[in-house]
Amino acid sequence: MLRLTRFALMILALALSFNAAADPVVSDHLEAELVAETSTLAVGDNWLGLRIKPEDGWHVYWRNPGDSGLPTGIAWELPVGITADDLQWPYPRATRLGDIVNYGYGEETLLPVEIHIAGSVSGDPIEIKGKAHWLVCKDVCIPGSAELSLSLPRAQGTPAIDPHWRDLFAKARAQLPQPAPADWSAHFSVREGDFSLGVTGAHLSADHDIEFFPYADDLLNHSAPVRIANDTERSLRLSQKISDNFVKAPEQVAGVLVVNDGDATKAWELHATAGSVQPVPMSAAKPAALVVAALAAPAGGLPLILLFAMLGGLILNLMPCVFPMLSLKAISVLEGRGKVPRVQRGHALAYTSGVMLTFAGLAGLLLILRSTGEAVGWGFQLQQPVFVAGLAYLFFAMGLSMSGVVNFGTRLMGIGQSLTTDSGYRGSFFTGVLAVAVASPCTAPFMGTALGYALGQPAIIALSVFLALGFGLALPFLLIGYFPKLANILPRPGAWMETFKQVMAFPLYLTVVGLLWVLGGLTDRDGMTIALVGMTLIALALWLWHREGWLATSVKAISVILAIALLAAPQIRLRPAASATDTSTASTAAHQPWSEAKVAELRAQGRTVFVNFTADWCITCKVNERVALASSSVASAFASDNVVWLEGDWTRNDPAITQVLTQFGRSGVPLYLVYKHGGDAQVLPQILTPGIVVDALK
Repeated sequence: MLRLTRFALMILALALSFNAAADPVVSDHLEAELVAETSTLAVGDNWLGLRIKPEDGWHVYWRNPGDSGLPTGIAWELPVGITADDLQWPYPRATRLGDIVNYGYGEETLLPVEIHIAGSVSGDPIEIKGKAHWLVCKDVCIPGSAELSLSLPRAQGTPAIDPHWRDLFAKARAQLPQPAPADWSAHFSVREGDFSLGVTGAHLSADHDIEFFPYADDLLNHSAPVRIANDTERSLRLSQKISDNFVKAPEQVAGVLVVNDGDATKAWELHATAGSVQPVPMSAAKPAALVVAALAAPAGGLPLILLFAMLGGLILNLMPCVFPMLSLKAISVLEGRGKVPRVQRGHALAYTSGVMLTFAGLAGLLLILRSTGEAVGWGFQLQQPVFVAGLAYLFFAMGLSMSGVVNFGTRLMGIGQSLTTDSGYRGSFFTGVLAVAVASPCTAPFMGTALGYALGQPAIIALSVFLALGFGLALPFLLIGYFPKLANILPRPGAWMETFKQVMAFPLYLTVVGLLWVLGGLTDRDGMTIALVGMTLIALALWLWHREGWLATSVKAISVILAIALLAAPQIRLRPAASATDTSTASTAAHQPWSEAKVAELRAQGRTVFVNFTADWCITCKVNERVALASSSVASAFASDNVVWLEGDWTRNDPAITQVLTQFGRSGVPLYLVYKHGGDAQVLPQILTPGIVVDALK
């Protein structure tokens, strides 16, 4: 009987010593519980932890949540004689959703806390209670809380480590920021809209992956790029834009410096005092923090992306913004039929060179702007009023030339009788340049995926994708140049070609009208009027083009100079964007202005949301809006499912919209998203039909 009693007591002790006083609380997309490092609790210091485990794709927040969110916490309910220190925080990870950056944890995490038990505490077992609270988020956020408890026997001697939680506590301790070494010195300054942190005495390289997480949530613009530089081997500077909520520089800035040198990640707690720290130039900007929808190549890798780019360029020839240029080049091919094959190949190569070099230059400019922290994408140049007005000038002059007002354009565009001369090669080259210029308002199928991927990759890969796109655009005429028999599919040259050329002037005039409409939206009525005056001066100069005499020559020169000077007029400047209220008033009743907050609010209500990211200068967008979105079948589908239509206008540069485009792997508009009953985003094709939209809502 004595042995049986001892065996029962041993089983009871083992059961009491097992650190699972209560099952974990399972809430919406998260489980939480209190755990202890040891299987018993002793008088003195003991380590507990709040274990948080969000579902895959969800996250909780650090002590400074970043742009939004709430930190995880716990309110203790402790017996007299037991006290608890503050929670300790392993270093966080940065996550990005659009232009919002948060700091937190997306995997099982332990927040350690040290509790102190006085000798006066009686009772066995000892019970610890607290109410934990959190905010768990994915693309929607759900607040949660739970009453947690832990009951463990009083230790008889030295407490034993609980093997069940040993690894989790070890991992948490390894990720806790360590005090900065004694020989480090940290200073900060706030000037010209920048927070700059300087650390001396540390062997930290600007080439490493370095992040600074301040404890204050109103100090940094978390989504702004981080700029890092080394002054010496033992001196590091880090700069980032300050928060919109920043008011006054504190006397001391505390935070965590996280460094990944490729082999390991380490974190140090810094306490920086005010000092003189020179801001790091924008050219040293690092890529933005982790993007939730990271841009990765599809299963086929880079070769498939290059194929997408080439196909996109090939299809681009048939887009409404490029087709007039296609017609001009077709005329040059017809007029060159029967010429020396070497000359035909020369024109094909010259045209291809113009296309490829222009795409290379555009890629280089995009990458330079991205490295300085600018949010740009495909068609960004059409967000600049001076460029739009200049393009309207050019197309207007080309249209007048094709209408027969002046013949100077035959050399510029590579048509006419100069195909066998050097100027003809130059004409073919600049035809390629113009083809790229007029292609910028359009996005063809396959282009969005390729360019969106390219702009998130190293320079050599991005350049390769842009060149593949240019090769696709130039491919039809390159093939005709090297395989002249392909030209036999074109009609024979004849008198009809002059009429055709004049007819093709009218699409150019319509293009000018569209550009002036875009200019009016970017500036105002005065800006559009200034451009029209400039175009009138250009028409006067072209009318006088072949007239002789000092008066005609003087008037021509003055007209051209004045037309160009008007591009610098104050009226042709980007006026401030309308507020959300103004946009709502100006738009039709079917639309509401897009914002990240509005999408999150509607999805939390379980509503179906259709988002249209568009721009006034995007021809593809406008065609889709007229052909698909304005159709009765789409309107009926929207009404039957009570769909909310949000519109994001990218006519002007909008970093928030650019971030969303990047998130979904696009470099420019159009982008169409459907959130069915608050679910995840479904990306629609760039070329819409009513059936595509209706099917997406089913």
